[in-house]
Amino acid sequence: MSKINDFLKTMIGIFIIIYIAPSIFFSLKKQWAYSLENHNKIGYLSIDGNMSQTSYYKKHLTNYFKDNSIKAILLKIESDGGPLGSCQALAYDIENLKKEFPKPIISYTENICISGAYQIAAATDYIVATGSSIIGNIGMSTTPAHTITELIVNNNSSLPHDAIKHNEITEHQQAMLQSLADNTYQQLTKEIAAKRHLQLSKIDQWGQGKLFTGQQAYDLKLIDAMGSKTTAINLIKKNIIPSDRKIEWVTPTSQGFIAILFDNNHEEDADLDGHYL
Repeated sequence: MSKINDFLKTMIGIFIIIYIAPSIFFSLKKQWAYSLENHNKIGYLSIDGNMSQTSYYKKHLTNYFKDNSIKAILLKIESDGGPLGSCQALAYDIENLKKEFPKPIISYTENICISGAYQIAAATDYIVATGSSIIGNIGMSTTPAHTITELIVNNNSSLPHDAIKHNEITEHQQAMLQSLADNTYQQLTKEIAAKRHLQLSKIDQWGQGKLFTGQQAYDLKLIDAMGSKTTAINLIKKNIIPSDRKIEWVTPTSQGFIAILFDNNHEEDADLDGHYL
């Protein structure tokens, strides 16, 4: 009985090897052929949700900029922003990295890129968006107003905490709130105007927290092109040399050998979450 079981196990093992061997051989052959081709490595990073923690994005963007083998960066943004200070800091980081390690960086959004998220996009070289996406809300913070009010009350008076619920703040505190909002707005709109070559004299058209469709944003020069991911990829190709090589996407998500082995998505229109090294 034992010999029969051993024989069955051996036969099953042989059948498994026969079944998977062609697939392994084909994948190895394809991977080997792919490794012989010349490719342009493009860094890809997706920014989404509320960006209260920007250190993750800074880390990977820094790696992409410092890596000489990476020729350009595509930033996919789908966000309604976050704390303006954090977004502003990331925008500063992108600007500094561009100066130190020059390479094209392009932003692309399909649905929403407003407030602090737009501040980050404006720090890149080009912004591509769909015509029906939502763009703008420039200078407006997603930080709840009551949080700022609470901060001022707690640090500038002995006003009871419960008074916040009834908006019982002094005129001085109200003026302080307004001063904070005005100064932040002035900073951000001035930065956006400089980056996007907009006129501050026409701020009532593109600023004041207004929201726009991608089509309207394009007409106001808040974005550079309307289109899809392909549009963004073509812009990347236009700005790297040589431009006719296939794209090899590099993302923060690394894959194991087996995943790479059986991955056939080496073409330009592959899922950008693929990671080929």
